[in-house]
Amino acid sequence: MSRVLYSQERWEKVNAVNKELMQLYLRSTRADRRRPNTCSEYTYDLRFFLIWNLLYNNNMNVLEFKKRNFEDFKFFMTDERNVSNARANRLLCVVRRMMDYAEDDDDLYEFYVRNVAAKVKSLEKKPVKENTFLKQEQIDLLRGYLINKKMYQHLCLLDVFYDTGARINEVLQVKNTDTLKHGYIKVECKGGEKQYILIHEHSQESIKLHLSVKESGDAFWQSKYGEVKKTSTLRGWVKDMYEILKEIDPSTPYFTPHSFRHTVIENLCNGTHYLCKKIGRKLTIEEAQIIVHHKSIDMTKSYMKPKDGEIVFKLFGISLG
Repeated sequence: MSRVLYSQERWEKVNAVNKELMQLYLRSTRADRRRPNTCSEYTYDLRFFLIWNLLYNNNMNVLEFKKRNFEDFKFFMTDERNVSNARANRLLCVVRRMMDYAEDDDDLYEFYVRNVAAKVKSLEKKPVKENTFLKQEQIDLLRGYLINKKMYQHLCLLDVFYDTGARINEVLQVKNTDTLKHGYIKVECKGGEKQYILIHEHSQESIKLHLSVKESGDAFWQSKYGEVKKTSTLRGWVKDMYEILKEIDPSTPYFTPHSFRHTVIENLCNGTHYLCKKIGRKLTIEEAQIIVHHKSIDMTKSYMKPKDGEIVFKLFGISLG
C-alpha cells in the first residue's frame, strides 16, 4: 500500500462519528487561540489517525476503542511506518487530547467516561543526533547537477534553504510576490513572530528558472498532487537531493532540511559560504544570529561545530593542519 494514506475518496468513507469528534476538537483548539500552523498540524495528524483506522481497524468508532486499539496505532507508526520517536509521540499526543475532549464533554459524549488513550505510553526520547554540515563545494556539486538535469524546483528549494538559513515552515511560506523579486519576503517564524528572510543571488537565479517552467496557475511549491501545504513534501525533495549528492560524492553525510540551518550558520561564520566571498569577509556570530532569527547568541553557537579542540590547540601553538 502507498505510504500516502490520505485521499479525498478515503476521507469520505471515514466514520461520521469520528469526523464529528475531530471537527469539534479542532474547533475548540481554534477557540483557545492556538496558532493557525498548530491547528493545521493537528488536522493533518488526526486525519492520518482516522484514515489509519479506516484502512487497518475496520473504521471503528474511536469512542469504543480499547487500549489495545491505540497500541495498534502506535505499533503501526513505529513498525510499519518507522517514524521517529518524536513524530510518533506527537501523533499520540494529539490523539490523547482529542479523546480528552470527548471525556470532558458531558453533553454530547456523556457515556465516554474514561480516556484509555491516556494509558498508552509515549516512546523514549532518543539521544539528539549529531549535527550534519555540508561544505560549499558539496552545495556547488548539487547545484550543478540540478541545473544540468533542469530540476529547477529542487534547485530553488536548495538555494532558498542555503541562502536564508530559514526553518522548513518558513521556506514553505515562500511565494511569488513582488517583494520576492526584490530579494526578500516576510514569513511567520517560530513563535508567531513576523520576520523577513533574504533571497540572495543563487536563490534569485533559481527562482527565475523555476518560474520559467511552471504551468500557469500552479502554486510556487507544486507537487503532482497540487499545491504543497505540508512540510513532508519538502522533506521528500530534500531526501531526493541527499540521494543525488551521495551518488556524486560518497562522503556526503545524511542531511535533512534542518541540516541546512546548521550549515548556513557554520559556513557564514567560517567564511566558506559563497555570500562571504561576495561581501569580502566572514560574518560574526551576532550577524548570523540576526539572519536566522535566533533569540540568543548561545542558541546560534549551539548550531555550529564544536570549537573547543581548536581553542586548546591554538592555545599551545599547535596547528591542526
